[in-house]
Amino acid sequence: MDPARQLGFLSSAGLALVGTAYLVVVLLAVAEVGLEDPVVDPALAVMEILTLLAALLLVVVMASVHAIAAQARKVFGLLALSFAVIMAGLTSAVHFVALTAGRQPGPFVLEWPSIGYALELLAWDVFLGMSLLCAAAVFPGPGFHAAARWALGTTGVLCLVGTVGPVLGDMTLQRIGILGYGVGLPVSSLLLAVVFRRRRSDPGVA
Repeated sequence: MDPARQLGFLSSAGLALVGTAYLVVVLLAVAEVGLEDPVVDPALAVMEILTLLAALLLVVVMASVHAIAAQARKVFGLLALSFAVIMAGLTSAVHFVALTAGRQPGPFVLEWPSIGYALELLAWDVFLGMSLLCAAAVFPGPGFHAAARWALGTTGVLCLVGTVGPVLGDMTLQRIGILGYGVGLPVSSLLLAVVFRRRRSDPGVA
């Protein structure tokens, strides 16, 4: 396995694992506080640490996607990577501030409406959605490539639709985006790991 595919496999598998762990923490937190009240520490701190890890892994995944893309599809890989870098920068800034300065005055709660939450949704709904849609365009053909393409595309659409919530001020609608990056992203990452692991047999990807 060449270095790009090996790095892609490891980062995709890692992202699937981190995403699954995040989902478990969210479900446990919601079971404790309910859907209407904000999640608080220690669950919130764990979620933020996992978010930072996920952002870093996503950049590596998209760099690997760009590396294995066929020449005619390199532009989609580059766009996927570019959007992933923007997303990672935004969400990392939000959560680093939250984990450090944000907790100095006392207990921290990330809730709507707030500037931090708006930036977080810009990262995960808009830029992650665009990154995933562009990544989907890198993988033509049947088999696991088709499965990865549809998973990435569907997850990207769900993330983008989630922006309706903050735009309209109805955060119930934003749960569509949560379905995307909370459930769809781990599934997409797992399928990408399989794609990176397998030898290339379909046309259109290097």
